[in-house]
Amino acid sequence: ITGLPFAPSFDAKVKMKREFLGGKRASQNVKATGDGGFGDKATSTVSLSGHEWYTQQAHRAVNQAIGRVIRNKNDYGAVLLLDSRFGQARNQDGLSKWVRPHIQNNEGMGRAIGSLVKFYRNA
Repeated sequence: ITGLPFAPSFDAKVKMKREFLGGKRASQNVKATGDGGFGDKATSTVSLSGHEWYTQQAHRAVNQAIGRVIRNKNDYGAVLLLDSRFGQARNQDGLSKWVRPHIQNNEGMGRAIGSLVKFYRNA
């Protein structure tokens, strides 16, 4: 995977969705609950902010691409995340939980190729 597939931020539909969610989130934050602020938080729903939705869409696309590598328990494959932004905790948190423990830091192409050779020999 050669990058985070963010939708074009200046696309009219993307802008409208982000603005709508941002406005909805803001109105939820100021709305009175009628219970003096001691309401049951389990029943209250707070929507995603526009920014959260935007990044979630990119992470969803990455996870779908990763999922295409492994379809059942007998499959095996390697996923290379070729973007330095995958080194950031917030982008690793957006990856599926089963992928996170297997992330290896960038140690150069030589080591990456060596790891891939070892992986496929053992697989």
